[in-house]
Amino acid sequence: MKKALLFLSLFCAAQLFAQDKSKKPAAPATTIPKITVSVGNMNGGDITAETLSKVVDSAVTARDANGNTYPIVCFRVLYKFKSTYQDQDTGEKKTTDDMRTTDFTNTAIMSELWRQSIKDNIKPGDEMIIDNIIVKLKNGNKLMTPSMAFKVK
Repeated sequence: MKKALLFLSLFCAAQLFAQDKSKKPAAPATTIPKITVSVGNMNGGDITAETLSKVVDSAVTARDANGNTYPIVCFRVLYKFKSTYQDQDTGEKKTTDDMRTTDFTNTAIMSELWRQSIKDNIKPGDEMIIDNIIVKLKNGNKLMTPSMAFKVK
């Protein structure tokens, strides 16, 4: 039994040393491009209501430093705003923070319903955030990019 184990150990060691040394080493990992995203050629910041109403009609775009574009797989829009309601106990009107959100898949532009809703209701203090933006790289892999936030002044 000891001879069989010794033989097996020597056989395994010989196989390790006898591997084909002519194989090329694995290719280095592909570098991940630095991608910037924008909508209406803007990537966030303070914005007027008039400008945002134009920006919402634009597609989300993703580009690297060389100007190469990448397809948008999906993104999420969060729209924060103030809403008013009447307190049932006191009868007085109160203001509260409110938010709507939805995900868009296999498109780079918000639905007509969302775009029109933003245009109809936009006012100073509102905020539109576009996040969870996923792009498809040239090699087929997917990459999540930084988010964008627009604050209406």
